[in-house]
Amino acid sequence: MKPYDVIIVGGGPAGLAAAISAKKEGIDSILIIERDNQLGGILNQC
Repeated sequence: MKPYDVIIVGGGPAGLAAAISAKKEGIDSILIIERDNQLGGILNQC
């Protein structure tokens, strides 16, 4: 398994914001774990 610098559980708005913040801080190795087949979480229900 590839090592990651950041692992985010949940691909909803908060998880995506965390990933964007990590990327802006220079972290390139980010894993988002989402239970659904697409990211967005509650945003997909709107």
